[in-house]
Order: sequence, then structure tokens, then C-alpha cells
Amino acid sequence: MNEQADTWQMELTQLTWEFDKLANEYDLTTLNQRPNPENWSPMEILHHLVRVNESYFPIFDQIIQGKYKSPLLGNLPFYGKKMGEMILSANKKPVKIKTFARWEPTAGMHNQDLLNTFFETQHLLSVYIQKLDPYFNQKQMIASPANKWIVYPLDTTIEIMLTHEKRHCDQIKSILVSE
Repeated sequence: MNEQADTWQMELTQLTWEFDKLANEYDLTTLNQRPNPENWSPMEILHHLVRVNESYFPIFDQIIQGKYKSPLLGNLPFYGKKMGEMILSANKKPVKIKTFARWEPTAGMHNQDLLNTFFETQHLLSVYIQKLDPYFNQKQMIASPANKWIVYPLDTTIEIMLTHEKRHCDQIKSILVSE
């Protein structure tokens, strides 16, 4: 595996460990409590992460099978590179960002099944990073599963996904500390 993919695997392992630690430190009632009506509960955040990550898996499958058709805007590498950099930068800021409707979590109480699904999704993301290794550093452009007009390099996709998880891990910690 290339060095960058190894780094991503380590980051994902660390994040998964942090999420697991948080899930084990608090009961489901606490994890389902919203800090206020406008913000998601820790369990809703996990559901959001599952929805986001799972939405990329069909694209990853198509790339691995050699069936992915690059988006039209993917033919403009400077556009995709800039778009990816903007999204990555936005995810590094603590400012709240509105998500696409398809990535909104289901409101309400979530049970242990969601935690199991979350950790299974984390495992699958790790497997995809391994399987996608030959496609990294190849300038492969993909369209966002949420909007076909948003394109970025495959490598940046993994960076965005991990940065997004880190952002939400920090958010969950902040919510739980204030409990």
C-alpha cells in the first residue's frame, strides 16, 4: 500500500477508536440527547456519517470494477482540484455547514443497531481504502454522490471523508463534555 493510503488507514483506525471510546463511555439515552433543538445528537451525527460514507461505496465499487465513468467536469482537473480543496478547507473549520438532504440523519431515538452499523461502515471504509490503493495518485476524478456538479479527485475524497469524521468526532466530544 502506498504511504498516503497507510496514513489514511492509521487516521481511520484512530478515529474509529475514538468513536468506540465515546460510545462505550456513555449510555444510549445520553448519546441520543440533542444539545438543543437545532443541533443533532451524537447518535444522529453517527447516522449522518453512515449515510455520507455509504453514499460513496457504490462509486468506489465502480472504480474497482473499472466501470466508473468520470463526470464531465472531471475533464477539468483544475476545477475538481479547487472544488476538493474548498470542501476540505470548509470541513476543517468549526463553523456549522448545512448538509445535503440525502445525508440528513433520521431524527429520533437510535439503538445499538446504529452503533453496529457505524462500526461496520468504518470497517468497510478501511477495506475500500485498501482496494482503491492502485487508483490513488492517478488523477481519478469523481462526482459527489450528493451533487453531480461537485467533482474532486479520488484522493481528496478520502481526505474529505476523514476530515469530516474528525470534525464530527470533535463535535460529539464537545456535546458530551457539556452534558
